[in-house]
Amino acid sequence: MKKIFLLIVIIAFITGLGWIFKIVFISQTGKNEIKNFTINQGEGVHQISHDLKSQGLIDSSYVFETYLWLIKGSNKILAGEHKINDSWSVRRLVGALISGSDLENERTITILEGWNLRDIVNYFVKEGIIKESDELYGLVGYPGVNYTGNFTLPNPKDFSSDYDFLKDKPKNLSLEGYLFPDTYRIFKNSSLEDIIKKMLDNYGQKVVPKMNQGNENLKPNDILTLASIIEKEANNSADKRRVAGVYYNRLNLGMALQADPTVNYVTDKITDRPSKADIETDSLYNTYKYPSLPPGPICNPGLDSILAALYPEKNDYYYFLNTPDGQLIFAKTMAEHQRNRAKYFTN
Repeated sequence: MKKIFLLIVIIAFITGLGWIFKIVFISQTGKNEIKNFTINQGEGVHQISHDLKSQGLIDSSYVFETYLWLIKGSNKILAGEHKINDSWSVRRLVGALISGSDLENERTITILEGWNLRDIVNYFVKEGIIKESDELYGLVGYPGVNYTGNFTLPNPKDFSSDYDFLKDKPKNLSLEGYLFPDTYRIFKNSSLEDIIKKMLDNYGQKVVPKMNQGNENLKPNDILTLASIIEKEANNSADKRRVAGVYYNRLNLGMALQADPTVNYVTDKITDRPSKADIETDSLYNTYKYPSLPPGPICNPGLDSILAALYPEKNDYYYFLNTPDGQLIFAKTMAEHQRNRAKYFTN
């Protein structure tokens, strides 16, 4: 009896080994099609396994994860876009994810927090992604500094059919604000539209869920607009939330925001103290002349600034200034604000 039991165990073990060998080393039940598979920075094995299974690139998540564990490859998978044949064996697929052999056709681009469309255009030209500015502007729209309410952009692509969160954005404004700042891996031969969609996909994943949980008094486009101003005014999370509180206090009273970055957006200057002529420039983006939020964002803010706009600090401040050394000084009254100006600025 013991011999029969031992024989059954041996047969089961050999059968199991054969099953594992077949799945790990033999081609899977795909259609022999090449598919693009993206691994985002920081994704764990379970998420990667789930995505591979849902896209039909592996037959068994358990075998994939077990094989990775056996070869100690869980921490060796490279983020980025991989080209994968859906018939590859698990061994070959894992080898591609670890070696990055298919990443040789990729490159990395980085969009910095606070960049506006002009900055992105300059960067894309420098990186050889586009040859001239109109390639990007013609796709996503021009900076809306001359917006009057009837201003119409020259036929940019309407991405709102693919992205519901863009339906809140005024149709005649560009994608300013929605090109989420991040580091992206792209194929070297990616079209400009593919790159823009990757940024919009990222915005949809990282920002939209936060928008759905946040402030109910402002529309998402207004939140993003406020966040873009905050991005230009403050450098850390605490200051951003405090600045947000100042702007909400002003909005609630109908006071002009008087945000210098909105003037710089109109004039295309980089200055902490716009001139009197700059401040008098007539544009709905100039928050010295118009006591409300601009029609749209003035840059592409990072998540910290967006969270500050969603969850501002509740305070009694109505004024603040940036000192020459980058410190933010807040005031509750105009008299206090003027004293701060006299203390930190000599003219």
